[in-house]
Amino acid sequence: MLPPLSPAFILRRNPYRDTSVLLDMFTLDAGKITCVAKFGQGKNSRAKGMLEPFRQLEASWTGKGEVFTLFNAEEKRRFPLKAGGLIRAVYANELLLRALWQHQPQPELFAQYQQTLFRLENSADVLALPLFELDVLASAGYVLNLWHDDAQGEDISPAVRYRFRPDHGLYPDAGEGKGVPVSGGLLIALREPQTMNTEQRLELRHTLDYLIQMLLKGKTLNARKLLGDSV
Repeated sequence: MLPPLSPAFILRRNPYRDTSVLLDMFTLDAGKITCVAKFGQGKNSRAKGMLEPFRQLEASWTGKGEVFTLFNAEEKRRFPLKAGGLIRAVYANELLLRALWQHQPQPELFAQYQQTLFRLENSADVLALPLFELDVLASAGYVLNLWHDDAQGEDISPAVRYRFRPDHGLYPDAGEGKGVPVSGGLLIALREPQTMNTEQRLELRHTLDYLIQMLLKGKTLNARKLLGDSV
């Protein structure tokens, strides 16, 4: 019986021995997995050219343990990313590589990643990446409440500064210095992100940096420097 095909994206590709590559993949059915693709005789040799990031695939694999063997791959769509859109997509891939656990399906996040690539085909779409970062954070339990604080259930106020901690949620800043700072104005603006002004987008960029560093235990993504201060 042939292994079933699953929608998949390649997040990273590295050479492996003489005739193979090591693929970190984000799949609909199995989450993040690692596969070895061997390019000898047969169908996989013809698939070599399509095994690149930012191409939607139907893929299957065999084996057990941490590293599988790619059995088949069929290209379904290429995303023609350019300039800023390509830089943001590279960052998104590294974020998924670092934030996701192996072998844990995340179908909602998979769909959000696919939609983000569609949006990044338009390099002028400055909200595609930060909204996806919020999706990744939410999938890990880092959810910003845009309507009420998590301490007393009070309505978010534009005049109040808040802090966020994954074990406490969102609460008014009492000056203790713990957690990630975020303004009430930004939380309210995120209800309709397309209306955010430049100052709010810059604050969002800094807030996301803090949250992602917290998620990654203080580590910084290598692709972060490519973004500069833009979203």
